[in-house]
Amino acid sequence: MKIKDLDQKKRVSNRLRRIEGQLRGVIQMIEDEAGVREIIQQLSAVRSALGQAINEEILCSIEKASAKNDLIADKDMEEIREFLKIMR
Repeated sequence: MKIKDLDQKKRVSNRLRRIEGQLRGVIQMIEDEAGVREIIQQLSAVRSALGQAINEEILCSIEKASAKNDLIADKDMEEIREFLKIMR
């Protein structure tokens, strides 16, 4: 499945660019010999942001498939959204 929706592409690209910026910041922290605790906090934030990006992609894919085939009821979609929120 490809991302064809332009708004979704923009959201995903922007999110990944922010994550990329966070990673550049972590690299700079390492080069500047920042404390391990601070580096781990930033890496944890990067991991969380990446997880959110993955969840967003999963949710969009499910919604598109459901809209095409009417496979998933609205109440079930809401439950899926809640599960993905918990996984963050």
